[in-house]
Amino acid sequence: MVPSSVLCIALAKVILIGGPTASGKSAYAYKFAQAHNGVILNADSLQVYRGLEILTAQPSFENQRTIPHRLYGILDPSESCSAGRWLSLVIPEIQAAHERGQLPIVVGGTGLYLKALLEGLAALPPIDPEIRKGFQNRDNLYADLEAVDPNLAHRLNPHDQQRIIRGLEVFYGTGKPLSFWQSQKPTPLSYDFEKVLFMAPKEDLNARLEARLDHMLKRGVLKEISHVLSLPLSVTASKAIGLKELGQFLEGRCSLEEAKMLTLFHTRQYAKRQRTWFRHQFAEGAKIISTK
Repeated sequence: MVPSSVLCIALAKVILIGGPTASGKSAYAYKFAQAHNGVILNADSLQVYRGLEILTAQPSFENQRTIPHRLYGILDPSESCSAGRWLSLVIPEIQAAHERGQLPIVVGGTGLYLKALLEGLAALPPIDPEIRKGFQNRDNLYADLEAVDPNLAHRLNPHDQQRIIRGLEVFYGTGKPLSFWQSQKPTPLSYDFEKVLFMAPKEDLNARLEARLDHMLKRGVLKEISHVLSLPLSVTASKAIGLKELGQFLEGRCSLEEAKMLTLFHTRQYAKRQRTWFRHQFAEGAKIISTK
């Protein structure tokens, strides 16, 4: 009989599967979950939104029925989702999986989310959501941030509205700048993390991206985009690649081929940034899989 102390250590394991978009993470996670009594937990900042199932390449409904999937399509596109909010959602799911004797498998390409899980985040007091609303549609927000949190402003692009507003809401919501909270040493979570990194060759990844976009179009992504664009969108949801590009085709501002080319261009740029981040921030100690 296995001692209970050994069993607790085994149940504390968490599998992290990261890598660029379209590199094969989800398919691997599905097979791994089948073989190891796993629960798949989403770590993609856009797959948390409902109504964007096709555009964000969320796992199929069939796969989600066969293997437990959590944190996919759980938020309205009007809601914001930060690393802190995601962490507050994923930790209870990890704990619940362990309590059921299942293996939590966290998969996604949002590096900041995976880093938050690996290293923890400095605790922030709760912030009234009405504060954020007060900064919507205002001008000169970067100058406002420079006045209250110059250290943070120096690190941000003056056009990065999402992070600028985040800095302002934290300052006015807590009385202290976000740079102060970020300087506080986070408490790492006590899990036994096992990392898997997918790094598909560039040529293979480009072919995957093209095939995936064609598949999205066949599945009806244009109809999905048309509906989503009629809704109020958070800054986070509005960053879904293809939403703006294919939306231009729907508005008659370009041809479908032009919209596809622009979508692929921006997706490749995003995948390149992901590859760089994962190579420098996640690769150490990870099992690296080069899909072909």
